[in-house]
Amino acid sequence: MSLGVKYILIAGLFFSVINAAVKYYSHIPSIEIVFFRSIVTLFISYYYVSKRKLKIFNKYSKLLFLRGAFGATALIMYFHTIQKIPLATAVTLLYLAPVFTVIFAIFITKEKPKPLQWPFILMSLSGAIVIKSFDPTIDFKYFVMGITSAIFAALAYNTIRLLKDKTDPQLIIFYFPLITIPICLPILIGQWVTPTLYDFLGLILIGVLTQLAQIFMTKAYMYSSASKISHFNYLTTVYALLCGIIFFNETITYSGIIGLALIIVGVILSSKTAS
Repeated sequence: MSLGVKYILIAGLFFSVINAAVKYYSHIPSIEIVFFRSIVTLFISYYYVSKRKLKIFNKYSKLLFLRGAFGATALIMYFHTIQKIPLATAVTLLYLAPVFTVIFAIFITKEKPKPLQWPFILMSLSGAIVIKSFDPTIDFKYFVMGITSAIFAALAYNTIRLLKDKTDPQLIIFYFPLITIPICLPILIGQWVTPTLYDFLGLILIGVLTQLAQIFMTKAYMYSSASKISHFNYLTTVYALLCGIIFFNETITYSGIIGLALIIVGVILSSKTAS
């Protein structure tokens, strides 16, 4: 197992805990959760940036800004869908991002997947479609929002690949909250809900776990090509289904099991083909 694959699997575990926490705190507006998350990661990432004496503004600032803007847009839309539709469905929609990542990589980073990968990419995509199609609780508006979130996440991942060997991973992580906070503020003004102490501690924990997840995710895309590791994001759907069943009383249908199986098989075979 390559270093990139190990990093992305660890990141997936952290993101799964974050997903469940966002669902649990549904009484707090999603934009507020994104804001607190970004405040925590801003301070943590700034510590590492200053410790390494990295130059925040440099010749790659435009790419760093784009990575931050793409990531912020994806995150805001994603957290909102988590709170509005079943957890497994929301996660499945976001993890269409690996498909878009591989496709966009052809044009952005000039990384072309191997021809034999395409059938397995389509297999994974069809699994996500099966899960979504048999979920009557999902509103079309949130379905579109979830797809859009996946597209922006894919753009962010490819931007990270463009920054490979050009800047420190900690600076890439730092730009995420740096751009996200100003985007959140105008929206947050009209939706603010004062959190209790318990809520506040939970929001801080989300921020800390996010920092860890971002570190592993960023390193994964810097050490391995998009076509080799992006499909492992689909495994987070497994974690989401389990969390939904155990903590939120969500159920899994036979069609959901079929869709999940298609995703897992597609992930494994696509990864082996890319190696």
